[in-house]
Amino acid sequence: MIDKTKSHYEVIVIGAGVAGIYQIKLLADLGVDATVLDAAGDLGGTWYWNRYPGARFDSESYTYGFSFSRELLNEWHWKERFSSQPENLRYLNYVADKFDLRKYMQFNCKVDAMRFDEANDRWRLNIADGRELTCRFVIMAVGLLSIPTPPRFKGMDKFKGRSFHTFYWPHEPVAMAGQKVAVIGTGATGIQVIGEIADKVGDLTVFQRRPNWSAPLNNGPISVAEMADIRSRYDEIFATCSRTPGGFEHEPDRRGFYEVSREERQALWDRLYETPGFAIWLRNFREIFTDEKANAEFSEYIADRIRRRVKNPAVAEKLIPRDHGFGVQRVPMETHYFEAFNRDNVNLVDITETPIVEVTETGLRTTKRAYDFDIIVYATGFDAITGAFRSHRHPGHRRRKVTGLVERWSIDLSRHAGAWVPEFFHALGTAERLRLDELSAWHRDRRQLVHQVTSVHERAWLHPRRTYAGGRTTLGRPC
Repeated sequence: MIDKTKSHYEVIVIGAGVAGIYQIKLLADLGVDATVLDAAGDLGGTWYWNRYPGARFDSESYTYGFSFSRELLNEWHWKERFSSQPENLRYLNYVADKFDLRKYMQFNCKVDAMRFDEANDRWRLNIADGRELTCRFVIMAVGLLSIPTPPRFKGMDKFKGRSFHTFYWPHEPVAMAGQKVAVIGTGATGIQVIGEIADKVGDLTVFQRRPNWSAPLNNGPISVAEMADIRSRYDEIFATCSRTPGGFEHEPDRRGFYEVSREERQALWDRLYETPGFAIWLRNFREIFTDEKANAEFSEYIADRIRRRVKNPAVAEKLIPRDHGFGVQRVPMETHYFEAFNRDNVNLVDITETPIVEVTETGLRTTKRAYDFDIIVYATGFDAITGAFRSHRHPGHRRRKVTGLVERWSIDLSRHAGAWVPEFFHALGTAERLRLDELSAWHRDRRQLVHQVTSVHERAWLHPRRTYAGGRTTLGRPC
């Protein structure tokens, strides 16, 4: 049990999700006096909060799990190729309990503000329960998608039914049988929700601003025999993930797009479309990311697959993106998403044609008509990457000419050696600028990335006067 009277630590980790769990494991192994703070009621991060129907991995389960313990790898049996939220949360609790990490964690512990005490060379954290904690180092493990962005429709507080952002999906089961449900948003989360609940609700109305490319997840169970085979290949699997651009178990086709015939390209795409996971995206020809003509040909292939799956031609065309090609943004993976729109109880509303005007006591009103609902689901996404950082007030380091971090990041987001400012680290990695492939891979490569950050701390503690050059970061003054 954590001692709530203790006020100073060498390191405070903010966030008890995947990265935070592993960070505290490393710090505990090093014998560092550290604690983890999390605003939630328990550990799990994104897998604690996002309990909406259909929430699951889009990377293979066995590549997502921690790789630091061979014993853990041998003990855990992933039940599905792409594990669902309940199992993911069970896994993280299993890890924390196995390695006795809960004793370092403080829950229902929201950080309201942080400031660096220049005179004493330490961070001061104001906690929502009234405490002030101090530490030499802060490590942010707050995740990429931890600040939801609800819409700002007029009248949202008037609705008398149930409404929630997917991030805040209730912990208790939500009765949907026979209910009239609205889902606003067709991004990655909306695609998962819609595919999962379409056959379970009375009526489902989907409000779409812009469609997203999506392809089948092709999920399935992992048998005992298959799991045994996976365990025997873990080293090979992790090596593959380490060398691929996105950190997934999928390597690109090394043939040139134009070196093979159109028929051969079609045959490859047919195979990949039926292959589990991101194969259709990442085992493809490299030119689909760099050559507009190649991307256009492949995008039209995916568009044709959508047309074949959606019976109503007009609806099918509404579900096909026109403003970007397939794969230039992270691809949402789906299960029965397009088939959902073949159901008589599912309707699609294009809000670029008939915008939502307001939320009413009984539902929604667009410029065309009013709709009555029992439940409104806001699948409207997140303030990605820096949103969680902006949710804490960081006055920054005046002495080092770092004014407000929020103001600084609004101009440019960069860091050195895992830090944005001295004694303030994050678990995203150590490259100078955030890259798309880094953001896709960071949680699977977290052992390497978090270890890099931790090794910087370790050297700072062992060599308290040593300076690490880089133009932005100087570590090493004793507390």
